[in-house]
Amino acid sequence: MVTTAYHEGPATPIVTPTLRKRTVTLQLTEPAEPLGPIWTYPGMGSAHEVAAPEDKVQAIREELEKPLHAQLGEWPATAICGNDILSSVLYSSGIVAVKAGKLMPVPLMLVAVVLYFFRFIYEEVVTAIPLNGGSYNVLLNTTSKRFAAFGAALGVISYLATGVVSATSAINYLGTQVALSVLPWTVLLLFAFAALNLVGIAESAVVAVVIFFFHVATLSLLTVASFVYTVQHPHVFRANMDTELPAVEFAGRTVDSCVFVAIFFGFGAAMLGITGFESSAQFVEEQAPGVFRKTLRNMWAFASVFNTALAFMALGVLPLGTIVAKKDTVLAEMGRIAGGTWLETWVAVDAFVVLSGAVLTSYVGITGLVRRLAFDRVLPAFLMQQNACRGTNHSIILLYFVLASSLVLLLDADTSTLSGVYSYAFLGLMALFAFGCMALKAKRAEIPRAVYAPWWTCLTGFALVVVGLLAILLGDPKILVYFAVYLLVIGAVMAVMLQRVVLLRVALVVMKKLFPSRAHSAERGSRERLSTSTSSTGGTPNAPVREQALLSQTRTGACGGRTITKAIIDIKLAPIVYFCKHPDMTILNKAILYVRKNELTHNLRIVHVADGDSAACDDDDGESGGGGGGAQSAVAARLREFEDIVALFDAIYPKLKLDFVSVRGRFEPAVVKWLAATMDVAINMMFIAQPGDHSVHRVATLGVRVITGIRTNICNDAGVGAVVLLMLERVRLLQALLFASRTVLLRLKHGRRRRDGDSQQQHTTAGAAAASGRTATSASGRRLDTFVGSVLVAKAIETIKKTPVVFFCKAPNLPKINEAVAYVLRNEQTYCLCLVHVREQDVASPREFEDIVCLFDHIYPLLKIDFVSVTGAFDPATVEWISQSMGVPTNMMFMRQPASLAIHAVAALGVRVITN
Repeated sequence: MVTTAYHEGPATPIVTPTLRKRTVTLQLTEPAEPLGPIWTYPGMGSAHEVAAPEDKVQAIREELEKPLHAQLGEWPATAICGNDILSSVLYSSGIVAVKAGKLMPVPLMLVAVVLYFFRFIYEEVVTAIPLNGGSYNVLLNTTSKRFAAFGAALGVISYLATGVVSATSAINYLGTQVALSVLPWTVLLLFAFAALNLVGIAESAVVAVVIFFFHVATLSLLTVASFVYTVQHPHVFRANMDTELPAVEFAGRTVDSCVFVAIFFGFGAAMLGITGFESSAQFVEEQAPGVFRKTLRNMWAFASVFNTALAFMALGVLPLGTIVAKKDTVLAEMGRIAGGTWLETWVAVDAFVVLSGAVLTSYVGITGLVRRLAFDRVLPAFLMQQNACRGTNHSIILLYFVLASSLVLLLDADTSTLSGVYSYAFLGLMALFAFGCMALKAKRAEIPRAVYAPWWTCLTGFALVVVGLLAILLGDPKILVYFAVYLLVIGAVMAVMLQRVVLLRVALVVMKKLFPSRAHSAERGSRERLSTSTSSTGGTPNAPVREQALLSQTRTGACGGRTITKAIIDIKLAPIVYFCKHPDMTILNKAILYVRKNELTHNLRIVHVADGDSAACDDDDGESGGGGGGAQSAVAARLREFEDIVALFDAIYPKLKLDFVSVRGRFEPAVVKWLAATMDVAINMMFIAQPGDHSVHRVATLGVRVITGIRTNICNDAGVGAVVLLMLERVRLLQALLFASRTVLLRLKHGRRRRDGDSQQQHTTAGAAAASGRTATSASGRRLDTFVGSVLVAKAIETIKKTPVVFFCKAPNLPKINEAVAYVLRNEQTYCLCLVHVREQDVASPREFEDIVCLFDHIYPLLKIDFVSVTGAFDPATVEWISQSMGVPTNMMFMRQPASLAIHAVAALGVRVITN
């Protein structure tokens, strides 16, 4: 809702009458001269209409229906990731014994509980977004690209540490049979698997199954033999129970232990025993439907049983001092004592094979993850290059070998320290996955999914993982240094990729200051803004190559400036596609803001796909509408509305070229793939709003990114609910409390509606009465939402956010007003923005101001925007009077960059400068 006020003098306070509805008419014209360098303005967008050819779409549809390869069943999928998680059993028991002593089974049982919680967390996320990528994928679809890149950096370190720990442990176990120097042989093993990957030897599901069942048989045999030995020699277990708890390292100093301390630090070390659990989410697309959930169940069962059982058996076979001394090869030592030399050899060979397989898995996993990151423009594109001989990604493989070898050399192949680095990365990924699941619930609630993990499960799992991280941090703080070094290196590469345009512009400014060109003072470049024609004919927008060439030749005032600007233009030339179903200005604006924040592009294409007269359907649930001339005219009106809105946003965001493409066809995966090929846009660079039905969800499973949510009825019905979504920092707790109360109310209402439905089936004769009863129940439910939300947070919200913010605007400039509104949303805890125009006595306030404010009030529905026109001179005295009349302190008043000394005097009062 927008309010408008006119004030002619300082005699009376400002009063703002309410304006509820109006028709806005704006004339969009290009500025005669851009306000910045010409090469930063890509030109005006265009409108196009195309038809999806049925023959090509049908061919793509048939291709999609055929499986590209045989999908993995339950046991092959379990074997691939089970080898990872069960390989952790080979080295986790000894590490836990160092921290927990005789209590080592207790932390391992707690870890089994944590794994049980994460079963449901992983199931909800992956059934909602069934794509490879793990935590990176869920964060990319629920948060920003930068935050997802942080999760990807942890994933890279996790694969890096997996290979290093597995290779070191494999050599340690082999060293029980043959005298080996751990450091050089570990590097040699890493090199051997790098060579195998370079020639194209990768994982085989059949081989993985054979290794997995052989490993399970070995662990089972060792457990049985150890149990028999424990029964025959019970004094070993009793002697271990009589030992004192070991002293532990706490923040760099040794302290005496107790039960709580032993379990706490043992829990952090025991989390190493479930590393590999996240691997199943990395290849979910290769698994048959329904297999993923069975894989998680199997991994949880195997890891829980063997970790706990072997911990008990270790205390029954080996003295605690021997367990600590042989912590790197404790299972082989158990085999020697319980079964003899033959069982020791058997366990050592099995351990070497399984851990070597984990090294191979690390190479394969890191290759897939880095390729995905390079494809998403998070890492350099050269990493996707394949060698001509074997078709492998040699750059990724060799870089992985160099980084892994450096980690071995840096830490002198110390398994405990290497495991600590691994645990940081693994637990960070688990915490981010739990966070991603909660973000999925809060921001993408309408996405269909097969499993719903309770909120308490997500919160408990997240909290336990954080406890594990604290235990590792407090136990050995120096490990954090090694972890941070590799995280900073990988994160720096990603940061440079994500901010490379900013860095190039900084370089251009520096070059302009240090090495100005000769023509800088005489020629500052053409000020003509290039534009493309607006057309509603067939065809799709192509990159304006001729215009980009002209832009790249614009003078920059710096030696080498054209090379830098050409590089920037080449980076931002890649288009982004956003599929939009309805001409909703709020959703479109959210999509544009997401693209500006997360993607390096100045080409955004708004694509609307409609089959025949389906666009005439106004409701959100259907895709089909009536026929006839009325339907056709409704379709034409819908397309005209789309064109006008896209043209409007093209004027609001002059540094982003917005094209509108209307596609005649059905919105399905085949049409999306055809558009990707026709427009030469990668599917991962196509975005979509939150899918609310299974047909649209099928499109999202192609790899189309979900970037915006939808407006829910609760937010529209609860007055304070819309405001809560704008809260920042200190009010986030209130937002969480309100969301939790709504979740409970929704469940209660859902149960009540189900009971109403059952009652309706039993009493079919009372149909009309039942319908009216349900309507009354729904209305009372909405009132209950509003009441509970108001009781919980209304007072706190009003206290925090009741102070309005003032923005002084001189001219009705769409882009500048939009910058101010976006700035307030990002930085201020308020829901009231007042746009103030100070005019001279004989100058009429432009009517266009009211229309623009009304427009932005509609685009940003969660912000109340008022317009106030004040007659007077724009000087410090008028600003002081406005501040007193409106009750707004001057530090909450904003303005554009002052262009004169008179206006600069206003800024000296404390009025903040926020736009150029």
